[in-house]
Amino acid sequence: MSRRRVWFATALVAVGAMIFGGFSLWRAQRALRETRNRVAAEASLRFDVRPLEPVLPLGLEFVGAPAVFTDAEIFRGHLFIAGPAELAEYDAAGALVARYRAGAELPAAPLVALAAGLAGDSRTPELWIGTGGEGLVAFDGRGFRQIRAEDPRFRKITALQPLDTGRILIGTEKSGVLVYDGRKLKPFHPSLADLPVTALTGNDASLWVGTLDRGLLLWKAGGVETIDALPDRQILSLAMDGETLYAGTGMGVGEIRDGKLVRVVAPGYFAQTLLAADGKLWMGTLEEGMFQVPLEAHPSRGQTGNPPVCPACSIRKILRIDGGIYALAEDSLWHGAQAVISREDTLLADRNIAALSMDAAGRLWIGYFDRGLQILDAGGGRGERFEDDHLFCVNRIAHDASHGISAVATANGLVLFDASRARRRVIGRAEGLIANQVTDVALRQDGAVIAATPAGVSFIDASGISSIYAFHGLVNNHVYALSSDGPRTLVGTLGGLSILDGTVVEASFTTSNSALKHNWITAITRVGKEWFVGTYGAGVLRLDSLGRWEAFDDLRGTLEINANAMAATDRAVYAGTLDRGLAVYSRASGRWSFWTAGLPSRNVTAVEARSGVLYIGTDNGLVKIPEPAVANP
Repeated sequence: MSRRRVWFATALVAVGAMIFGGFSLWRAQRALRETRNRVAAEASLRFDVRPLEPVLPLGLEFVGAPAVFTDAEIFRGHLFIAGPAELAEYDAAGALVARYRAGAELPAAPLVALAAGLAGDSRTPELWIGTGGEGLVAFDGRGFRQIRAEDPRFRKITALQPLDTGRILIGTEKSGVLVYDGRKLKPFHPSLADLPVTALTGNDASLWVGTLDRGLLLWKAGGVETIDALPDRQILSLAMDGETLYAGTGMGVGEIRDGKLVRVVAPGYFAQTLLAADGKLWMGTLEEGMFQVPLEAHPSRGQTGNPPVCPACSIRKILRIDGGIYALAEDSLWHGAQAVISREDTLLADRNIAALSMDAAGRLWIGYFDRGLQILDAGGGRGERFEDDHLFCVNRIAHDASHGISAVATANGLVLFDASRARRRVIGRAEGLIANQVTDVALRQDGAVIAATPAGVSFIDASGISSIYAFHGLVNNHVYALSSDGPRTLVGTLGGLSILDGTVVEASFTTSNSALKHNWITAITRVGKEWFVGTYGAGVLRLDSLGRWEAFDDLRGTLEINANAMAATDRAVYAGTLDRGLAVYSRASGRWSFWTAGLPSRNVTAVEARSGVLYIGTDNGLVKIPEPAVANP
């Protein structure tokens, strides 16, 4: 080989080495940079801390719904009781001092957990409030501040555990254990990430974590151990007394010492809350009240050794106040055989609203998710309530004043009322309906009734009951929404939209043959000569009379519209969303906006608009507000 060739080969190798080395160095630097970014992201979550200042829209009213007690805590000598919709403060004599409402003084989310303690940025001890969707709230006795993670996954809190070191441990619904120290919000430890947490107790060095489906975990010295042989993998409650831990499950309480299960006490009981102190254990059950559990022997079920406190009650929390043992039930606080605090009577029967509709006489019909039907008097009185095997889970309510009919779609049939609010008829599968579950109902001008079901659509008229489903050309059997325009019916299904002429399928639209953005149709409302169609995932789209679909630029991204939670007026179109409040379309400007001010929850499940007033139902209560306050031109 010539000298020139040797030199050329050597140079080529050197250049290759430089290129390879440079490439390797670039890859190494990129990997290092990505690792640093990942570690930084894992080490600290993006969040905001802001004071909460209640600003309620003019004219907004909270329609009275029953309080539900879920947790309680002593703070500054007063008793604070939390429920999904409010935080109530009582003095030492049991008198109500103040009430703080979700959507007003507090964020629009259920209140789920309370604890008292100090964080690094606390000037004095604070009351910490965990919410089911809006993160952490701190109350210093004068005002509230909110610690809100940017990522919604970290805002659904299930448990709180303040530490003596100035840190607040936070259990979340699906994202494990977090810690807030006053400066940073971050995962407590990678080994406790992505867990469905139900309960916390312990400290920085030894932390017990109860989970929804992964049993009981002990975090210690950076490692995690699973405690085996418990009665159930779902941990409902935890309590410590010295070095002994008690873990409540749906099948009894596990007694644990030195990280090992010693025995099961109170076998067979649903131990949803526990208190352990001075060698004694108290247990609150799902529906059998509170007991002191004997620890000297091994009693069988039913042999607890003492009468229950609040028999037949669901006990949510057991507290020790001034040496006494108190039991917090869903609607009252008990000390021995006496209820020392009871919730007030309210207008509504329940908080979880599923359907709203006002009849021609001005009576508001309210369907509850699992508590039947209530018809409020036109003057605002409590009116009548119906709850039975058919009227328990209401999906939709429709009225036809010209024929004197009101139809209520339920999970177990279609219930028809006459003008006097008397039940005229119950129609289910045995009477000819294609399925018992009725997801929507439409009343046609000719007196016919159309029922949507998970098996197709049924038509009820003077000639009887007939049905159509996928075999007859319906785009999908599972029907969620209906809208009728004379003989024409729009049928929204899990797989797209079908348009019917009478009982004949005229056309069907899916994402594969049209500009429809999502096949799952949840709500339909007519606006002039067009229809606004709600979907579960792509927000609201518009369908004109020529079958052309239009998406709205200001509703880009994922947006879930709740089933049949839509209404239209001359001013606006309203759509209830799963987690963004009320979506409002101004017909004057042609733009969408979102309304959350004053709502007790961002999950809007029902909307009714009548005579210039909006009724907005959520899974956490009902509000009413003048329409101009919401739908600005």
